[in-house]
Amino acid sequence: MRPQGYKCLTVRYKEATRTLHSAVHVGPPVDDYNSVTPEQAFQVAKTYTGIWDTGATGCVVTQKVVSECGLVPVTLTRVHHAQGESRSFVYRVSFFLPSGVAIPVVRVTQGNFIGGDVLIGMDVIGGGDFAVSLDHGKTVFSFRLPSAGAIDFVLSKGAVLGPGQKPGRNSPCPCGSGKKYKKCHGRSA
Repeated sequence: MRPQGYKCLTVRYKEATRTLHSAVHVGPPVDDYNSVTPEQAFQVAKTYTGIWDTGATGCVVTQKVVSECGLVPVTLTRVHHAQGESRSFVYRVSFFLPSGVAIPVVRVTQGNFIGGDVLIGMDVIGGGDFAVSLDHGKTVFSFRLPSAGAIDFVLSKGAVLGPGQKPGRNSPCPCGSGKKYKKCHGRSA
């Protein structure tokens, strides 16, 4: 069951993948400046392929998105990328992701990349909880807004620690008992 007020997205692939992608609808920003409601923004939003990139500081859109959405730049900024440094236009948009995940105002820069039209960077990913798993040879990624707390596999129930690692005295015991480590398996250590 999803906690009330949270919007969640899960994408399951048929195999292991190195690129995380999902549909993303790009529309006008939903804010007081342009008096657009979320419903109005979604109605005019256009659908693109979004690439989720935890190595990107901010979100990026291609010239195709700029042209098709009729985006108007709000400023110019310096951008650092694999080829060095350049100047790029900045736009304000809204993102609508699958499963009802909406981000009303996102600052995006214009850039070039392969494999999609929208690069979803850490400015969006870092606002929520993000996890990637390999389940029976199939990649699964999940995103939740807003953040509901840390995802910590070491402290999670039944966690397996690496060689030479042991939990802290006051951490939950990895056996899943619900007791502190010092009161459970740490008692004999």
